[in-house]
Amino acid sequence: MKDFDITFKWIGAPTWILQVDDLKIACDPVLCPKDTLQIHPYFKVKRRTAPQFVEKDFSAIDFWLLTHQHEDHIDAYGVTKIDPNSKVFSHHNLKKWLKLIYAKNVTFLPWGKVSTYTKNDLQVAIEAIPCVHASNFIAAKLAGGVNGYWVTIKKGKNTLNIYVTGDTVAHTKVKKFLNGRKADILIPNVGGGGLNKFGGPYTFTAETLKDIVATIQPSAILPVHHTSFSIYKDPIQNLYDWNDERILQFDEGDTITL
Repeated sequence: MKDFDITFKWIGAPTWILQVDDLKIACDPVLCPKDTLQIHPYFKVKRRTAPQFVEKDFSAIDFWLLTHQHEDHIDAYGVTKIDPNSKVFSHHNLKKWLKLIYAKNVTFLPWGKVSTYTKNDLQVAIEAIPCVHASNFIAAKLAGGVNGYWVTIKKGKNTLNIYVTGDTVAHTKVKKFLNGRKADILIPNVGGGGLNKFGGPYTFTAETLKDIVATIQPSAILPVHHTSFSIYKDPIQNLYDWNDERILQFDEGDTITL
């Protein structure tokens, strides 16, 4: 990673901004205020903390990674931050959300498909990775489809591999797709979402993330999707207790340099 200038800002929940040299990537804009109550089909979710951002954070975004349509990943506050001229890579179930901003440059990526993007001396490949958004078949069907993303950035002879998990568990389908890959940066959705619900957890806990880490052997782990909403039940301290120097600790609103 030393051949790239990399900064990462966690805004809260699954929302973050990653800058690699002069390339700016953002993910899943959910920006509702603290104490907002979201009504999902089978449960209610309350935002515990306020998203931490300033308006310039969302300026000049080169491309967005959108994982799925659930409101704790994209909402009426967040969708307005997507500039219609920014490139968007998305799961197909976000079509209704994207119509709200008349997005012009959208690629709906099925699992396994790759799209490319170029900026100056950076060549970028974005691949949609399978997600299984619950711990049993019925709950996963009810949750609907989700994309993870594998982002490969090349600059001359140097390569940077980034795995964005999306909302998933360590299902065989996911691990099989990842087998043989090595990540420089892992951005996992942790927090054990829905740990106490039917079919939960819907996302990684500290314990279930171990399989993914063992599979892709990341150099740096940047955990997001914890603490911000009431449905996140697995304390982030459980992950920090690994005492693994690859796990970077930061709070909502922090910007870190890799």
